[in-house]
Amino acid sequence: MKRLLLFITIIISILQASNFRDGMIFYKNGNFKDAKTSFELAIKKDRSIQANFMLGKIYLYGEGILPDREKAIIYLKKSVQSGNLRATCFLSEAYLKNDTNKDKAILLLKKGLKKNLKECKKIVRIYNIKFKQKASK
Repeated sequence: MKRLLLFITIIISILQASNFRDGMIFYKNGNFKDAKTSFELAIKKDRSIQANFMLGKIYLYGEGILPDREKAIIYLKKSVQSGNLRATCFLSEAYLKNDTNKDKAILLLKKGLKKNLKECKKIVRIYNIKFKQKASK
């Protein structure tokens, strides 16, 4: 009985992961419209946490679609809330591109820099963000 339950659990896990996996294959091959559809299905049917991150990036950069920074912010916030550290970098960029919440963008970048995330370092360079130095005593 335990083996049957284990087998069923594994099969369900494999089936649920297929929408996200398909989305990643489409994304890596530059087929962003199908990737977007697969990621949306992964969220809706599979409750995939990682799909929020990928959809956020697609909307942020307008990969295969028109950029939609508001939607990017929604998906990237969900990804950050689920613990995706890289998403903090992209969420900060969404705020900067949308010209909203610059203070929050800076806080997110600082958090990412503390974790030595290359994505945050890149955003700091691209947007030429300067951090104030703390005064020494």
